[in-house]
Formats: sequence, structure tokens, C-alpha cells
Amino acid sequence: MASLLQGKVALVTGASRGIGRGVALGLGEAGATVYVTGRTLTGRSAQLPFLAGSLEDTARDVTDLGGVGVAAQCDHTDDAQTRAVIRRIRDEQGRLDILVNNVWGGYEGLHLWDKRGEQWNAPFWEQPTAIWDDMFTAGIRAHYVTSQLAAPLLLDTRGLVVGISFFAAMRHRNTEGIPYFLAKNATDRMALAMANHLRPHGVTSVSLYPGLVRTEGVLLAPEGTFDLSNSESPQFIGRAVSALAGDPDVFSRTGQVLVAAELGAEYGFTDIDGKRPTSLRADWEGEPPQARP
Repeated sequence: MASLLQGKVALVTGASRGIGRGVALGLGEAGATVYVTGRTLTGRSAQLPFLAGSLEDTARDVTDLGGVGVAAQCDHTDDAQTRAVIRRIRDEQGRLDILVNNVWGGYEGLHLWDKRGEQWNAPFWEQPTAIWDDMFTAGIRAHYVTSQLAAPLLLDTRGLVVGISFFAAMRHRNTEGIPYFLAKNATDRMALAMANHLRPHGVTSVSLYPGLVRTEGVLLAPEGTFDLSNSESPQFIGRAVSALAGDPDVFSRTGQVLVAAELGAEYGFTDIDGKRPTSLRADWEGEPPQARP
């Protein structure tokens, strides 16, 4: 696997920790050069200091796994910073083969596991509007702008764009926030719409669903909050992206919504513990529960 993506250049946004870090590691173990972006260059996040992880940590571990990790500090709510990262990749590498739009906002309340976390799943009239703003600015808009700026490089390589989404886009449950449901829908629809624009150029655009991922925030949750028996390491999502990027027929999937666990079964890769998680699709399909009276 170490040579699967040798010579390929990737950009993973929001990769200081969590799924973004795992995606970078999965690409690194396949031999890619991986630029990782985020706000925390070194040390700990100023916003969430209890969560370990920085860009320098991620870049070092990518290199240790056989790739080349490059830390590129960037706040993706600032278009000028995003533009500078793309310019840097163009100047240093002259190419971009893989873009993974992972950067996100609005999860701070969940990580804190306090009143803000309770508000995250409150009825929409009790939720802070900031949750919407964070998800659609630090998430959806950031994905769109990064894709816009990276597109010329991806056209040259007939590259791959992956948007990290989730099953919450499939249907709304009455205990989940409206911003989250709509933002994940937007991620999926953006992947489809970009696929339509990119199709004549041979560039693939997909949306990818992880399952329950053992991120730093999830592992800090109070005992019993999550059943981790069918969970995934962040790196498992990276292996899914690497399998797609290394598939010569990946363009046949453009515009689709894909599931990491289902790709594991199809391509034959496992998680870092040797297990193969099963898809959560069955848990989310079917009729949603009735709305509150």
C-alpha cells in the first residue's frame, strides 16, 4: 500500500485532529505528499485546548508512515489564507491530485459536553444561531471556496474531490439539529453539482460518509455516551480515500455518495486494528420517527 499514491499530491483541510488527521494518515501510508491545513500549527487549539493535535503533529506522522507531510496553517473562513495555500501547492508541487474537504465548524458544544452540547440537539428555536453560521461558513462555504481555487490544478491531473459528510443527510431525526441536517445535505448536493461541472474534464467528485469515528472529542465523551463496538478509527476514513484515489476506475463513481465501511468491504482494506466496521446505512434508512407533538 505504501506505493499506491507515490507521486500524488493531496490537500486535506481541517487536519489538525479528528477525521481530517486520519484522512491525512491514510494518504500518507499510501505514499502521497499531503498538505494539511487548520488553525493549530503547533501545541493545542486556542478554541479547544483540551483536545490534542496540531498540523505539525499530523505532518510528522504522515511522513513517518511513508508519505510526505506538509503543515500549512490556514483559517478557511479567510479566503485569502485558502488562496495562499493553493498558491503554495502550485508553486511547490505544480500539481494537485486529491482534495479532501473536511474542515468544519459548529461542533464545539459537543466537544465540551456541557450546556452548549445540550443546545446542539435542542429545538431550533432554542439553538444558538452561531451553530448555523459555523457549519455553513467554516464548513460548506469553506468547501466551496477551496474547491473553486483548487479546481484548475485538479483539471490538469484529472483529480479527485472528496467531501466528508455523514448519514444525517439521509433523513432528519427529531432529536437532531436542523443546521447539521441541512449542512450535510448541502455537502452531498455540492458533490453532485460539482461532479456535473467537472465531468467533461475527467475530475471525480464524491461525498463520503464515515461511521462512528473514534475522534479525540468522541473519546472524551462521558462513559456510555457511545457504543464503540462498531466504531472506526479516523485513519480508516483515510484508507477509504486512498482506495478511491488509487482506483483507475474511480471516475465511474463521480457524483455519488459513498460509505467508508462499504468501500472497505469492496476494496478489501481494514481498520488499523485489523477489523472491518460495518455500514450504518441500515440504521438511517427508512421512515423517520414521528415529530414531537
